[in-house]
Amino acid sequence: MNQVSVFYKKGDVVYAPFPYQDNPEEEKERPVLILAPVLAGKGFICAYITSNSNKRSGMIEIKRRDFKEGHLDDGYEASYVRPDCISTLDRELFRRKCGTLRDEVVDEIIQTLIELLQKPPQSPPSPKSIERPPKPKKKNF
Repeated sequence: MNQVSVFYKKGDVVYAPFPYQDNPEEEKERPVLILAPVLAGKGFICAYITSNSNKRSGMIEIKRRDFKEGHLDDGYEASYVRPDCISTLDRELFRRKCGTLRDEVVDEIIQTLIELLQKPPQSPPSPKSIERPPKPKKKNF
């Protein structure tokens, strides 16, 4: 049987299997955006794509018009790239390619990722139970 070699590149949207969170034994095909090849090996750095916006900051909306070829076949009006959810995936996990995003859209996503990586860490607010009580005022007699 002849096996056709598929070449993937930055901007391609492909489907890969991901385990369900509540049942890791089962998996679902999910779309990911290829951001870059890894330096060694046959993997790619990818960002997750979801149809659920969840109002997370930094998520980038993509629509059919953002593709230079193909499109997501998920039936949703829009999907969202999550630059905060990155994985390195082996190319052999890719099940199928559904399209390629326009270069300017990919550049916007990568710029958002860069800004996310350069953002200084924020300390979580300290719980009230850890805060020191104020010093009692001295009473003058």
